[in-house]
Amino acid sequence: MTDLPSEEGIHSRISAIQRDLTQVMVRLARIENPQVSSINLELTQLIRSLAKLKDNTQRHFQDHHRRLEALMSIGSAINSSLGLKRVLEEVMDSLIMLMNAERGFLMLRDEQGDYRVQLARDAQHHDLTEEAFEISRTVVRKVVEEGEAILTTNAQVDPRFEEQVSIAAYHLLSILCAPLKIKDELIGVIYVDNSAHAGIFQTGDLQLISSFANQAAVAIDNARLIDQLQASNQDLEEAYQATLEGWVRALDLRDKETEGHTIRVTEITERLARRIGVNENDLVHIKRGALLHDIGKMGIPDGILLKPGALTPEERLLIQKHPMYAYEMLSPIKFLQPALDIPYCHHEKWDGSGYPRGLKEEEIPLAARIFSVADVWDALVSNRPYRKGLLPADVKKKIREQSGVHFDPHVVEAFLSMDEFSRPGD
Repeated sequence: MTDLPSEEGIHSRISAIQRDLTQVMVRLARIENPQVSSINLELTQLIRSLAKLKDNTQRHFQDHHRRLEALMSIGSAINSSLGLKRVLEEVMDSLIMLMNAERGFLMLRDEQGDYRVQLARDAQHHDLTEEAFEISRTVVRKVVEEGEAILTTNAQVDPRFEEQVSIAAYHLLSILCAPLKIKDELIGVIYVDNSAHAGIFQTGDLQLISSFANQAAVAIDNARLIDQLQASNQDLEEAYQATLEGWVRALDLRDKETEGHTIRVTEITERLARRIGVNENDLVHIKRGALLHDIGKMGIPDGILLKPGALTPEERLLIQKHPMYAYEMLSPIKFLQPALDIPYCHHEKWDGSGYPRGLKEEEIPLAARIFSVADVWDALVSNRPYRKGLLPADVKKKIREQSGVHFDPHVVEAFLSMDEFSRPGD
């Protein structure tokens, strides 16, 4: 199959023909013949026609490129994960560029069945008010009722609008309006116009805008689904968060001695993690893990957990099972699996002497290494019924001494470089 000539190739051929004709005219001018002047005049007209053809061809290719760019833009919107607002902007700007219009607007049907303007723009991407298109409602109403696209190359003489005084008063000329449909269901309308020139839109543009509208409707429908999914996810996240906070309050009510510890240590852990450079996505899971760090203690009997005296070796072994209980409670919950590192590993130690698995150094998840420093800090500076909290300087000294033993040296260094911690309540 022969390839179609490119824009550059066509222009090059026309220019070559113009040069050849000019050379012929020069040669003929040297011939002393009365008929030469008449021939040269005809050749001159032919060269002018070729120049006009070249200009028309250039405009044709420019229009083709503009339309191709607009259609590619709407195709990208369909395959994107953009929200509704951004997709509507892409649709509107692409439509104005595609049809070479002055301005346009897009309406969507709401839950009550009313059609409301979502976006109105001009060719310079400036937002317009809905009132600027008040006179266009006649056209929109007709498209909604008939479900078919409408084109007029000159609304001033179009018999369909001869009784519409508003259209005549506004001097609207070229108008294009098309329905947005999903599986034959009308979800909205797109509209563009031009008040400066008649004939901007041609009959063939009806098929073009209809095809564009079909693609735009898919992009809009996808964006709506994405927005709805994000809203649902947000609701679900808030419900999960409320559940986590409820668990924390239950733990605080059970053990009055450490009331408020969980919230404080979560805040400290977050600040320290930010200092180390943990990204925002991981911070979410670290905060959840910190909130749930002692959730495994729900499996420890009150007689042991709240025992006022010293624990027996057997009781201490049972207490040390709470990270395993946390893992067993949380691992089946997919939402909380990324937050397991702290509840499961916050009693591991850098030198491998911790529990429940005896992990050492970087075998211990970073979140747990960060949390363990924050946990010890808050536990030691806070007052307890059986002792007064230590001075922050003394606690920092103890943490420094445990660098490379209990704690990750890198985390300790980051913690000690922060001067914002003070005794709770000071």
